[in-house]
Amino acid sequence: MIKSFAHKGLQEFFETGTKKGIQAEHSAKLGRILDRLDASICA
Repeated sequence: MIKSFAHKGLQEFFETGTKKGIQAEHSAKLGRILDRLDASICA
């Protein structure tokens, strides 16, 4: 579960899928990482 973002470009990528604020070549890896973080639950 992602509660907040420190990077506006990363937040926009997560919420809308736009690559405007991140390096395009990192989008696939960042997408996988963000999906895993969003699916996680704090214990």
